[in-house]
Amino acid sequence: MTKKYYIKEIAEQFNVPESLLRYYDEKGVITKFRRDENGYRYLFEEDLVYVNTVLCLKKTSMPLKEIITYIELVDQGEATLQTRQAMILKQEQVVLEKQQDLQTQIDFINYKKAFYENKLTNKK
Repeated sequence: MTKKYYIKEIAEQFNVPESLLRYYDEKGVITKFRRDENGYRYLFEEDLVYVNTVLCLKKTSMPLKEIITYIELVDQGEATLQTRQAMILKQEQVVLEKQQDLQTQIDFINYKKAFYENKLTNKK
């Protein structure tokens, strides 16, 4: 029998607030949640991949509407492979732009660190 994971366990496993998982359930972002006889949400072990997918896509700044579309396409199966690939390639560009922005910020910080180290060393 497949193991059930309740919201608290899932939240701990993925290091996210339980409220975020409830929100994603209510908004239809994660559609695999089921409820037990007491009304508590849970997922089966094989459905945890959906949580990981949603959280990863969200970290790439993909809007929730697009994440919902992506998950719906996954559920539709292999007929949607090209569309899903296009979505991932588009998101890759977003992430690469963010990476470049971060590198620019790191370069600036390194420049300023060197500037202050130089000024403080020469002041002595």
